[in-house]
Amino acid sequence: MEKRTGWALGSLAAGVLLAVSAFGEPSMDGMSMAAHGHGGMGHHMDAMGGGDSHFMMLLKSANLTPGQHAQVRQILKGEREQMKSVYDGFHAVHEQIAQRLLTPGVVTAADLAPLEQKAIRYQQQIDRNMIETALAIRNVLTPEQVSRLAQVHQQLQSLHQQIRNLMGPDADESGDQAN
Repeated sequence: MEKRTGWALGSLAAGVLLAVSAFGEPSMDGMSMAAHGHGGMGHHMDAMGGGDSHFMMLLKSANLTPGQHAQVRQILKGEREQMKSVYDGFHAVHEQIAQRLLTPGVVTAADLAPLEQKAIRYQQQIDRNMIETALAIRNVLTPEQVSRLAQVHQQLQSLHQQIRNLMGPDADESGDQAN
């Protein structure tokens, strides 16, 4: 049971990292997220092994009560409001890096180092906040719902592995990722 709870917490954390990084507006009726032009975190989403749909599928499988739906919506809304300036700063730093890279002349790693350090600090703050958000959402769930999420997560991981096995070892590199 303890191992399954760890899987569910990991899934929630990953899902919140994905869902919130997309700056989506949660639609608990349709259990989907709609991005608002903040796709700059796509690399982060890919690294986590899926998109916001993974988290929302997991959360949907928990069979939330209307009260839990409202609580999750409120948590995500509060997180977006709290982190808006951090996301804006993160995206601004990435834009500054892009501008430097696309400027005529020689650009070295040393030229980009201060911007890289700023981006790292923003990313750490984003990650820390998203873990806190995942924990807040997890605290809304009953032990049975957490157990159910762990079970669904394990089943999804198994399906993803089956797809990778069918597609071959190069599938992940070609952009045909199953997760």
